[in-house]
Amino acid sequence: MKRYTEEKIELKEYGFPGRTQKLLTSLISLDNYPAHMKARDKLVKQGESILPVMHKLTESRSDIIRREAAKILKLLAHRSSIPVAIKLLEDRESENRWIAAEILIATGRASVKPLLRELVENGASSFLRHGAHHVLSELVKADDPEELKEFLHKSLIGNELPDAVPVKAARILNKNLV
Repeated sequence: MKRYTEEKIELKEYGFPGRTQKLLTSLISLDNYPAHMKARDKLVKQGESILPVMHKLTESRSDIIRREAAKILKLLAHRSSIPVAIKLLEDRESENRWIAAEILIATGRASVKPLLRELVENGASSFLRHGAHHVLSELVKADDPEELKEFLHKSLIGNELPDAVPVKAARILNKNLV
């Protein structure tokens, strides 16, 4: 029985260069942990140059491919991954959503404004609100403005209606509180 056949076929469809293709195939071979980890390490060592590949893979049909690409993005914690991670906050798989939030946390405060902008556009999404809460819980500090802390604790998971989230996120952005 061949494992990960569909994922391997999909990876070939992307047409990545041979060396990258081989590493990606090893990356998704989760039943061979040493090869999997070796591939992950080699891809991470490529640094910024591998980001376009990982960004593309977060759009995969395969939950495994999206998850493994997201894990690499988390390790690289590069600002260019912020929009990709925000999109992944709405992934159908909860583990991928969690990793997406961890990417934003690893990227740091640079992810707060883009996340708030997305909440203005799509604040009714429960996945987005929960992911934003996870991220902001880590990035909002005691010395941040009260309105931002209140937004975190009352608007994102509190008793307020989801319709209030875009309005309050816009107010925080307009007041330049972050």
